[in-house]
Amino acid sequence: MSKIKSLPSLERPREKAFHYGIEKLSDYELIAILIGSGTFESSAIDIAYQMIQDNRGLYNLVQKPFSDLLSFKGIGKSKAVKIFAAFEIAKRFNSLKVVRDDEPISSDKIYEKYKYKISDLTQEHLYLVVLDRQKRVVHEVNLFKGNENAMTISKIKIIQQVLIHNGRYFYLIHNHPSGSYLPSPEDINFTTDIIQESEKLKITMLDHIIIGEEGYFSFKTTLTN
Repeated sequence: MSKIKSLPSLERPREKAFHYGIEKLSDYELIAILIGSGTFESSAIDIAYQMIQDNRGLYNLVQKPFSDLLSFKGIGKSKAVKIFAAFEIAKRFNSLKVVRDDEPISSDKIYEKYKYKISDLTQEHLYLVVLDRQKRVVHEVNLFKGNENAMTISKIKIIQQVLIHNGRYFYLIHNHPSGSYLPSPEDINFTTDIIQESEKLKITMLDHIIIGEEGYFSFKTTLTN
């Protein structure tokens, strides 16, 4: 494999970025910049290309755990941390850009914000998003991290969190480690109970969203149809 230094100047990732703009770089050229230097056998471009190929695309690579990055020859802990940090920034930016103060929040926007965060986790997580009377987000918290098969959390704890933050509305979001977004009987009973309890205190659950690998389930859509 050829070394980056042996490439014509304007074909090297950094030089291409300076000359043409970083948006002109391919996925593997961007990863190569993060890698920095290669090994005796392979350039940073070669390693980056192999990483993307082995994971069948950049999207799948970004979702991989830190330990998987270390499996590539030429990627030590220091380089892996740098790459992983860039991936984490991308995930956080993607979630931050979805819900803005000047835009109405919706189940679709909640899904777009959380799908990269929890859709492929091996444990069940439950998030609470609290909104004020103007339906502005005032608090977000991960209320529960469970095992592969079950999620148990007190309904009182959820309602307390809403009240503590002076909330008037709230969303619940959780994932299914199985990849399915269809609700279980337990999910249905849990959601029904939460709706009933919150109504007693004049607060409103706007939706309970279950996120899976291929999409999401909205209790709001189901209950209103």
